[in-house]
Amino acid sequence: MSSDAVESFAGTLPASASNDKGKKASAATLRVMRAGSEDIVVGENSSLEGSFETQGSMFVDGRMSRADLKTSLLSIGVSGSVEGDAHAARAEIAGAFDGQLVVTGEVILRSSSHVTGEIQCGKLITHRGATIRAQVKVMDDEIEAGEALEEGRPFKMFPLRANVTGSFLRRSMSFGYGVFFTLGSIGIISLMLS
Repeated sequence: MSSDAVESFAGTLPASASNDKGKKASAATLRVMRAGSEDIVVGENSSLEGSFETQGSMFVDGRMSRADLKTSLLSIGVSGSVEGDAHAARAEIAGAFDGQLVVTGEVILRSSSHVTGEIQCGKLITHRGATIRAQVKVMDDEIEAGEALEEGRPFKMFPLRANVTGSFLRRSMSFGYGVFFTLGSIGIISLMLS
C-alpha cells in the first residue's frame, strides 16, 4: 500500500508536542492512504451487488450479484460466488463465477471451482475437478498486440514482442554469452595459428 506525506494544519501542534509546553512546535507528517489502492474483502456471510474498483486485491468469500468488478487480483474463495462482469490482471477461483471474466494475466481454477459464462485471459490453469461451462478464449499477447500495432509500424517484416519476460531475457542472455564465447574462442585460435 502506498501513502502520501501530508503536513499538519498551520498553527496546530502535533500530538507528541502538545504535551510538551517548553518545546518548540514542529510540522509533523501524517500518513494518508492513497485512494483506489485498498484491498476489498467480502466476508462469508455478506451479500453485495454493484460496481467495485480497486488497484489492490479483491477477496470474495460471500455472494456478489450483478457485479461489475475491476481489480488487480480477484480471489474467489470456496464459499464465494460472483455473478456479473470482472476485469482483473490475475484471478484465482475456488468458488463459483457466472458471467464475463476478462483477465490480462493468468486465471487459476481450483478443483472446487464452478465457472459458467465467458473467460478471456492470457493464461489458463485448471486443477483436476474444476467445472467449466464457459466459452474460453486464451489470448496470445504477441500475435494480437502485433496485429493491433502493425498498421503504424514502418518495418512490418520485423516481429514485435509485446511482452518480454524475465525467462526470455535469461535465455537470450545465455545464448548471447554462448555466441560471444564461441566467436571469441575462434578469434583467439585464429590469432594463435597465424
